Amino acid sequence: MKIPVVKRYNKKEFDIVFIDLEDVLLMRSYRGEVYYQTREGLYSQISTFEEHERFLVGEGFKKVDRCYVVQMDQVEFFDEIQQRLYFVKKPVNSDSPSAPVSGAHLKEVERLCKDAETPAVRNDLAGGLSTS
Repeated sequence: MKIPVVKRYNKKEFDIVFIDLEDVLLMRSYRGEVYYQTREGLYSQISTFEEHERFLVGEGFKKVDRCYVVQMDQVEFFDEIQQRLYFVKKPVNSDSPSAPVSGAHLKEVERLCKDAETPAVRNDLAGGLSTS
């Protein structure tokens, strides 16, 4: 079984890599972080938002706001007025799971919505909140 871990090059540079559990010699904890030692080196468990973001983007997620990374194929529609992605079908309410889209990511999200695979999905993604 392979697990995603962080391979650090220095304080700011890192990659997300997969290691096989059969290659792990030991696991240890230091200052609240979990480390895996293999013959090839020392790796840490994914723990920060930036590390999670890099891993998830590699798995098909998209950063849509400073603090939000979403699985775009789970999006039901995009409300262009409120600039929010919703994960339930219309109509929605205040309890519906959603994520804001920042101005920095708006054009890319709009492009992804327009490039959705099927016309039905494209219509739902491009639609706004239902008023009914």
